[in-house]
Amino acid sequence: MDKRLLLYLIPCFIVFTIIGTLSHEGGHYFAAKYFGYNAHIRYAFTHWEDKDTSKNSFMTSTYLNYETEINAKKDFPGKERFLKISKERYKAGFWMIVWGPLQTMLTGTLGFILILFFGKSFRSANRLRFWQWLLVFSSLFWLRQIFNMVTWIGNYLIKGEFRESMDEIHIANHFHLPIGTIIGATAIVSIIIASIVIFKFIPKVQRKTFIVAGLVGGVAGYVIWLVLLGPVVMP
Repeated sequence: MDKRLLLYLIPCFIVFTIIGTLSHEGGHYFAAKYFGYNAHIRYAFTHWEDKDTSKNSFMTSTYLNYETEINAKKDFPGKERFLKISKERYKAGFWMIVWGPLQTMLTGTLGFILILFFGKSFRSANRLRFWQWLLVFSSLFWLRQIFNMVTWIGNYLIKGEFRESMDEIHIANHFHLPIGTIIGATAIVSIIIASIVIFKFIPKVQRKTFIVAGLVGGVAGYVIWLVLLGPVVMP
């Protein structure tokens, strides 16, 4: 194992874990801005709300006062306005959810395409150069989908229930698909892309070091940002 390369790659994985998390939230953020909502990026999520605060007050008070009528689809004061705002939020909310994972996967896909384009230089290299490592890390933005699948299944094994709050689950529900359809399909694509990048384009002499660095740096990046630093810097 190349210890010098290991010490170089571990911090890279930590940094890219943080970049990947924030750029994913950036996808949510810019979609919210596009639809005219106020949005704020936190360390691991994006909050959005109507710029018109009267809408927020109206929707909250209406739901609190007429929850039974709303769920039963009966008439209640302000129903027409309530349904109009709900429809607007539903449409915008869908795209705000989609653009998080879509941004992550598009970044990974672009990196992967560029690796294929420069494939000859990768296959002829004994050791990858800086720009080649950048493409590798970009392509592995796809690893988020594997991580999501693992944590989703892990949550079920530990708590006996699947998490409903993940972007991919919301998207599946939107299209009335089985709950694991999107998260499962994207995880499979992620495994395929990661396997091709790691076992075809990373030189054999550096491959083991890269995998170890990925495991150590990925876990460290998760703990450092999502547990220790993120909640303090961007609560």
